[in-house]
Amino acid sequence: MAESGDAAHFKWTDEHTRLLIQWRVANEALFTGRRNAAIKGFEVFVTEQKLSGKISAAQVKRKWENLKQKYKDLKCPQTGVSTEDGEVTAASWKWYAVLDEAIGGRPSITPPTLIASSGSDVAVTSPSSVRSTAERAGRKRKDIEELMYEMEEREAEREMEAAEREERRWREMMEREERRERERREHEERREQEAREREERRDREMREREERRDRETKEREERFLQLLELFAKK
Repeated sequence: MAESGDAAHFKWTDEHTRLLIQWRVANEALFTGRRNAAIKGFEVFVTEQKLSGKISAAQVKRKWENLKQKYKDLKCPQTGVSTEDGEVTAASWKWYAVLDEAIGGRPSITPPTLIASSGSDVAVTSPSSVRSTAERAGRKRKDIEELMYEMEEREAEREMEAAEREERRWREMMEREERRERERREHEERREQEAREREERRDREMREREERRDRETKEREERFLQLLELFAKK
């Protein structure tokens, strides 16, 4: 099965393919099976590998699907198919062992040695290279776990800072409310005090006017009596 679906202007190197296999296995959690999850996952690959503008996430997805399908075809070849024409086999395909380690669901093993009857030499992936690939994938997975742990720590710090800011805002708001309430009470007390003082002043002025009128009335009466006495003497 040919590896079709590559970008028209992008050439997949062995390093790109190896990175794709290792990255895809290490980031299995991104591929939840939900709608568009695969495209979004491969967009992360494109970004991390700095391939933006060179290849799309859809093309990376097709590359992965082609690799996976070819692995499945070689893992369970059709019966009765001859390899005399030099066709690629599990033993000769350089990505078989890496994919078998990644998605085969079992420890890395040397693929079955199928040699074409034409006698031509074939490339066999050694167990040591597979182990090296697995170790790199393990390191990549560990790096991702450490990155996720750091992200969780930063998120926890941000949440703590946000909680502290919220608490500070709440405390400042309560202080403002208390200050406004205190100022309102003081203002109300001043108004009541001023009202009492005005009332007392009015009462005092009224008493003074009453006293003055009484005094003036008494003085007039006394003068009138004095005049009567004078007239009586005459």
